[in-house]
Amino acid sequence: MTNLEPTTPPDQWDPPRRERPHRRTGPGGLTPEQLALADDLHTRALALRAASEEGLSIREAVHLAAVQLGLEQPGASDIGAS
Repeated sequence: MTNLEPTTPPDQWDPPRRERPHRRTGPGGLTPEQLALADDLHTRALALRAASEEGLSIREAVHLAAVQLGLEQPGASDIGAS
């Protein structure tokens, strides 16, 4: 029996695609230290929201995470002021 299907590799006709960088690079990009700090802040804020019984807003969780990391002073002056 003869196989009537062409035997070309599946990616032969696909256009080449560049991998998109996960984060911005170049001017305006963050340093590795800033990226690490942003990741810590993000992870901590997500954990605080998940553990919150009252349902913290994203803004409240990020503020609390920043206070816990020592990046902001405790105080509710900017929470809820929109």
